[in-house]
Amino acid sequence: MKRFCVILLLALSSLTTSYAQSVIIGEKLPDMNLRKYLMDFQPEQTPYTCYLFYHSKSELCKRSLTAIKPLIKDANAQLGLVIITKEEYEDAGVTLTEHLDDYISVAFDLQGRAFRSVNVNFIPFCIICDHKRRVLWCGNAATLTQNVLDKILTTK
Repeated sequence: MKRFCVILLLALSSLTTSYAQSVIIGEKLPDMNLRKYLMDFQPEQTPYTCYLFYHSKSELCKRSLTAIKPLIKDANAQLGLVIITKEEYEDAGVTLTEHLDDYISVAFDLQGRAFRSVNVNFIPFCIICDHKRRVLWCGNAATLTQNVLDKILTTK
């Protein structure tokens, strides 16, 4: 009877599993229609781009951004970072302005199109893609290490 209950519980839980992001490594990233950038500061063209889905009130997002910034700086202009938020400028713009530089920009996704195009349900979420928009890595930026990033940037 216990075995039956466990099997039934597993079967029911698999039916109600919530789906996370629909990004698949190796496939092309859908167009996210990013048009509004903080201070009209669009990112420099780089061979690789990292998209970080972000919310300024989330401590996990703040840790994720803090973890990935040094990796962006150490990438020697090979990797740019676009922070994507659904928040209004008044809520996020002021706190994110300090992060702007040649390879870090902030895009406002007020209608949530970018979030929906890759089915982002949980933040922080990060996607790294090449210049052809082919997804090479995705996950929480706080878990990205220098070794993993080096492999991403050297793999053709």
